[in-house]
Amino acid sequence: MKTVAITFVMFLASCVAVPLKMDGQPAAAAAAKAEDVMINLAHKRQDDNNNNNYYRGRMTYYNVGLGACGDDDSGLGNTHNIVAISSSLMPAVGGGDMCGKKISIKGSNGKQVTATIRDKCPSCPEGGIDVSEKVFKEIVGDLGVGKTEVTWTIL
Repeated sequence: MKTVAITFVMFLASCVAVPLKMDGQPAAAAAAKAEDVMINLAHKRQDDNNNNNYYRGRMTYYNVGLGACGDDDSGLGNTHNIVAISSSLMPAVGGGDMCGKKISIKGSNGKQVTATIRDKCPSCPEGGIDVSEKVFKEIVGDLGVGKTEVTWTIL
């Protein structure tokens, strides 16, 4: 119960702190700076074998279109390796420096594919990704499966 109370107090403190100025910056800039810190902390997950950014999560597929990176990928889902990563790993506005980065995705069956970050996935938990149909088929083989567990790294 003590842990719950401490967590609740920390949550309340963070709610109160957001509207205040941070380093003399307006509230919006302070919130953006706090988000950058959280993103940097999220990227600290590392694979014991090679010290690269390493994630594990659920992979689903979607119909690609106008992405958070500003490019319209409509009609490219069956021909291009496109990925949308969890919103928790991308800035609130646009895709920031994550846009255009390559990731290596590995399925539980051992199949591996490289894809380009072109979008963000608001419904994906941290570590979860949404991919173009081409990527999903290359790893799983069948769209009917709908979702699968994968690991992935930012190259």
